[in-house]
Amino acid sequence: MKIFIDKLTLKEIFISQIDWDDTTFRMTYNRPIPPLVQSIQGVGLQQRPILQKKDPLAGSANNDPITLQQRPILQKKDPERYRVISGYRRLLALLRIEEKSLFCHIASAEIEEKDLLLFNFHDNLDRGFNPVEQALVVKRLSIFMEEKELIQGILPLLGLPPKKEILARTLKLSEVSPIFLPALMQGRLFPEIIEIVLRQFHSTADLILALFIFFHWSFQKQKEFLVDLRELSHRQGQAVESFFSSLPLTELLTQTLGTPQQKGEALRKYFRNRLFPILRETEKTFEEKISSLNLDQRTRITPPPFFEGGQYGLEIKFSSPKELRESLIKIGQALEGGKFEELP
Repeated sequence: MKIFIDKLTLKEIFISQIDWDDTTFRMTYNRPIPPLVQSIQGVGLQQRPILQKKDPLAGSANNDPITLQQRPILQKKDPERYRVISGYRRLLALLRIEEKSLFCHIASAEIEEKDLLLFNFHDNLDRGFNPVEQALVVKRLSIFMEEKELIQGILPLLGLPPKKEILARTLKLSEVSPIFLPALMQGRLFPEIIEIVLRQFHSTADLILALFIFFHWSFQKQKEFLVDLRELSHRQGQAVESFFSSLPLTELLTQTLGTPQQKGEALRKYFRNRLFPILRETEKTFEEKISSLNLDQRTRITPPPFFEGGQYGLEIKFSSPKELRESLIKIGQALEGGKFEELP
C-alpha cells in the first residue's frame, strides 16, 4: 500500500460504473459471498476497494476462461467505467445488499499493471489460495515475471514447492476448461492428472477428464489408466482417439445397465486385456479352476497381482459356526483332491 499511497485518490463510485467483465486482476475463485455480506452488514466495509479508471476506447479483458463465474449483469449507463484492482468480492457483497455507491481508492493510470497485480496478490496472501487461484495467480504474473522469479519468489508464497515442474503444472491448470474446475475443487480431479492429460492427451482431454469424474476414480486409478492408455497407443501404433471410438468401448460407455463404478472397472479391464492378452488367458484359466473347486458363495479366493508369484488369498464369510464348518469341509475336499495344485 505504501508504494501507491501518493498515487491513490478517494472518490465516490456508483456500482453501475464498474466493468464486471474486466478480469485483469481477478485472483479469487469459488469463494462464498454470504459470509462477507453478513460481515459488511454487521460492522461495515473495513477496507475500501481499489479501482482504476478504464480507457473509454478499451474493451473488457475477459479472455481468461478460468475466471468465468456468475457475475452481475448491469446496464452500462455511466460514461466513466472502472476496473477492479482489489476488492472484487467486497463489491459483489455491496451489490447484493443493494448499495448504489461507495467511496473507493482510485489508482492512477501511471501505475504499471505488474505493480497492481503484485499488490492484489500480496493483499490476498493472508487467506491462502486454492488450486484454481494458484493457477490464476501464476498465469497472471507469468506475463511480467521470469521463470526463476516465479519459482523462487511466487510459488512458496502460494504454498507450492519451488520447482520447475510445479510451475509447469500450475500453468497447465489455467488451460483446463472451466467446466472441470468444480471437480478440481471437490478433489475429484487432481492438478497432476490434469497436467498429464493436457500435455499428453490434448485432443481427447475433455473426454478423459469427464470419464474420470463420471467413474469416481481415485488419483491412483486415474494415473494408472493414463499409463495404460499411453502404453497401448505406443504398442499398437494407434492414435488415442481411435480407442475411444472403437465399437467395444462405445458399447461399454453407452449401455444403460451398471453403475458408473461398474462401468469404470469394465473400462479398466478392457484396457488391461488389450495390454496383457496372456494375462487375460491366465485369468480365464484361474476362473475355470476356481469354479471346479465347488466352493460355496461365501468363500472367495483371490490370486496374487498379475499372477506373478506372491500369495493367494482366502476369504470366508459366515454368520454361524455351522456355515464356517461347511465352508471348511468344501475347502478340505478340494485340497484332498489336489485341485488347489492346478491353480495358475
